[in-house]
Amino acid sequence: MNRSQEDINSRETDKELTKEVIRICIFNCVCQFYMLIFSCKLIWQFDSKYVIIFAWFMDLVTFVIIMLDRNIGKVLSLVYFLEKVLSISFKITIVIHFEVQEIKLYYVPIAQLLITIGLFLFQVLHHDLSKRKHIIIAHSYSILYVIQLLLLTLKWNKLFEYTYYQTFIIAWTALGINTFLIVLLLITMVENCFLKNIPQINGTIIFWFVFYIFGLTILPFFLLRTICQFYEEETKQSNILLASIIVLVSILIYLFLFIFFTLKIRKKLIVVLQFENRQNTIQKIPSNTNATKKWRKLKIPIMFIRISASYYKMLTRQSSIDTSTRNTSSIPICSDVLRPDSLNFRQSPFQTIGKQMKPKPKNQDSGDYCLICFENEPDVVLHPCNHGGICNSCSENLIKTTKQCFLCRSEIRYALKFNQKDGEMLEATDVQKV
Repeated sequence: MNRSQEDINSRETDKELTKEVIRICIFNCVCQFYMLIFSCKLIWQFDSKYVIIFAWFMDLVTFVIIMLDRNIGKVLSLVYFLEKVLSISFKITIVIHFEVQEIKLYYVPIAQLLITIGLFLFQVLHHDLSKRKHIIIAHSYSILYVIQLLLLTLKWNKLFEYTYYQTFIIAWTALGINTFLIVLLLITMVENCFLKNIPQINGTIIFWFVFYIFGLTILPFFLLRTICQFYEEETKQSNILLASIIVLVSILIYLFLFIFFTLKIRKKLIVVLQFENRQNTIQKIPSNTNATKKWRKLKIPIMFIRISASYYKMLTRQSSIDTSTRNTSSIPICSDVLRPDSLNFRQSPFQTIGKQMKPKPKNQDSGDYCLICFENEPDVVLHPCNHGGICNSCSENLIKTTKQCFLCRSEIRYALKFNQKDGEMLEATDVQKV
């Protein structure tokens, strides 16, 4: 059963990582298609409405993908719907502004920016730490994109009296961030490949990552520079045409090589992504297994008597039936106690004695409260030192942190839980192995 469950988990992990590789490739290809459209506009100087139609199509595709995601709630679906409506409305206002009459364009990017920031804060606060990094990166680029649109609208409404080089300051900043990420990526990959001696990460993977970031930094840089030259009219039209053709051919060659290269090393990419998700997977799987196998029933209950508020004596066959006549102060700590699952007791004499003894009233001084938190009823004894008087939650904290007894600092091997109490006779029926 465990092997079958592990196989199912590994298959689901492979599917998820394969989808992650597909998402990475789709994101890069969409960016390259956007640059293709702009390059074609600079070469043939066709109407801008074709670029807007392509942007509408991409908005529709992303909206359908988001709506098909079952993990998104109704509130997030409504927010994404409003965001896409604003995006489509912005493109409509651009057409109206340049084709019909001039209108104030910057109101739509301001509303879209507020929604994007609110969505960013909502998702960061409602996701765990393992997903926050990806959310922060994705939404940071979305916020930068909307701010860039806002600067363009201010420029078109003649409220931003700067050149196009200065108007595209956000785009230049994003390209600089991508370049900085290349440097960090190279340092990390070289460290993993050579210093940590991980054979799965080799020069092929390093080249793919560099090639991937190249398409999001170098190519957009030359295209953006050509666009600024075109609108500023500072160079000859023939030079802009030549630069646009070079960018267009470079993008086409890059797209072909990127898709071909990604298909060739797809399995290696999945292995690399597993390194990132391995820590989260290791933390999730044991937590589920420990939840079901943390405590297990003892075949034969173990009987104890309480010598003090913190020490318990395990009864064996040779123990005296009349425990009340013994001098409890002279009882040493047991060093020859057997394993809890190997003990075999006759239950009837102890249960008979337990029924004859009168229960004592609860009192904090008599050890009826946990010696650590002083709130819960003590129901756990630590083995092999036989110190107890603590509750289940405090014993869990000890096992998770120090794995040592809170009194004598000896190593904890087992924790025994009391499910039933009869007078002074205590019956342990559950055991947890540390």
